Amino acid sequence: MRRSLQKFLCAFPPRLFLCAGLIAFQMAAMAAVLFWAAFRSAAAFALFWGGSLALALWVAAREESGSYKTAWILVILGLPPAGALLWLTWGGRGPSRGRRKALRRAKERRTALCLPDAGELEELTRQHPGLGVQAAYLWRISGFGPFDRTQVDYCPLGESQFQAMLRELPQARRFILLEYFILAPGEMWDSILLILRRKAREGVEVRVIWDDLGCIRTLPPGTRRQLEEWGISTLVYNPLGPGIDPGLNYRDHRKICVVDGRVGICGGVNLADEYINKKRLHGHWKDTAVVLRGPGVWSLTRMFLQLWCAGGGSPMGEPERYRNPWPLDGPDAPQECPGFVQPFCDSPLDRHRVAENAYLQLVNRARRYVWITTPYLILDSSFLTALCTAAQSGVQVRVLCPRQGDRWFVHVVTRSYYPPLLRAGVEIWEYTPGFIHAKMAVSDGEGAIVGTANLDFRSLYLHHECAVAIWGGPAVGSVAADIQRTLEKSQQVTLEELTREPWPKRLAAAFLRLFAPLM
Repeated sequence: MRRSLQKFLCAFPPRLFLCAGLIAFQMAAMAAVLFWAAFRSAAAFALFWGGSLALALWVAAREESGSYKTAWILVILGLPPAGALLWLTWGGRGPSRGRRKALRRAKERRTALCLPDAGELEELTRQHPGLGVQAAYLWRISGFGPFDRTQVDYCPLGESQFQAMLRELPQARRFILLEYFILAPGEMWDSILLILRRKAREGVEVRVIWDDLGCIRTLPPGTRRQLEEWGISTLVYNPLGPGIDPGLNYRDHRKICVVDGRVGICGGVNLADEYINKKRLHGHWKDTAVVLRGPGVWSLTRMFLQLWCAGGGSPMGEPERYRNPWPLDGPDAPQECPGFVQPFCDSPLDRHRVAENAYLQLVNRARRYVWITTPYLILDSSFLTALCTAAQSGVQVRVLCPRQGDRWFVHVVTRSYYPPLLRAGVEIWEYTPGFIHAKMAVSDGEGAIVGTANLDFRSLYLHHECAVAIWGGPAVGSVAADIQRTLEKSQQVTLEELTREPWPKRLAAAFLRLFAPLM
């Protein structure tokens, strides 16, 4: 009985249980009042139906993905007036007035720091005109440009990133910045936390951001108070409350580690034991990251500072003091490294789908091959068309997903996207040893992306995400070689295999796919 209670409390912590219950009660109460009014009065019934229809037409006219709009239109028209209430609460993408003010203040404070050296973009464009076009888009829309003289070390597993953090964090002399979606007690987080406590005692500035919903089932109550007592500044992004919050869907899914502005780490690895295979949840956990050394680290630093400021973090002084000067000569100067790196981020609080467009550009410019790894494959029509068109044009398109999903309904929807891709000639592979959580793409041995965004609507539309684009250099080959090695441990999916699935499963997949953008 005690063990069952512990499992229940782990899955549903009291605060999560209470907040979710209160939100559900408020939504149910409002829906009940609307239904009561609709059935009590013919005029109210007509008003609610007419309002739902008008709202559906307005949603259809919005500048959104067609799949995203279709799913919400089904909800609005299928459940009037409750569907309209759901959309008004959580369907409209965009910041609240308070968040817009905070973002504007953060942007105004850092306007002078947002423009990288245009000469590096010019040099990249001169060397690789096609890559230069992609880099220019990321620079103009996200505000983060390409850097040269930045060393890139590719980590093919979470264990590699963990070892890199254990090497670099103890060397911090000025500051440590950590931003993660999930922090969970265990060997990984506990080891890092010991280092953070020691460095804070030594006078190193330590700041940590974590997402409240991502950590609500992992971090024990009182964690933030304990860290503050140890001298570690904290920011809990978008705390879950008992009221209806239109911004509840906006989560911080980024993973960033910066040490003194000289080393930066970015990838799919959270600070929890399953990511380093010390805890087995779904077999072997395959994840990846990159470690940057050089001027390119400044972009990761800026991402952290901007969210810290916009999220209401404690004062931090002038941002320029977090920038490593990187002398052009001397023993500390960055080495000449082939290629360029371009860390960039994506925000749900604007209308730009930066992460999705970065992937689409890699797909559209591919001439020989484009390989993609993702734990979830829930695509809008533009991405689906781009993959199919590339394969039909003779480009080798390979998509690698897990054989075993971490959430059964999402995995069912992921597999529902396989048939049209397979019929177009796209190769679908599934990682058989366990769960592949890596979010990567590589094209023609020239460009690669390693980051945090899954290929689903939640990541591409509702999460803060980040990634590192690698233009040329040996790291691109390292990404391609690792994907090739991973494919050797994977199983290729065929249309014949999918047609043998029982019809109830296929029917469930078709139904769930209608609402895939809302998952």
